[in-house]
Amino acid sequence: MKEQLKGIAAILFGILLCSAEEGLNSIVLHNFSDFPFSLLGLLFGGIGLFLVFRSSAER
Repeated sequence: MKEQLKGIAAILFGILLCSAEEGLNSIVLHNFSDFPFSLLGLLFGGIGLFLVFRSSAER
């Protein structure tokens, strides 16, 4: 159950990064070129899905 909660948290963090990409680029990285926060969010979401849906036999 604890691994599933970690996965759900990773999915939610990925959604947050995807939805806040434009604001993060203008606030955090104003001197650099745009960083693909949506790609990073997609990666976190994929890791979260793996943690949520992997079977208990793999643990």
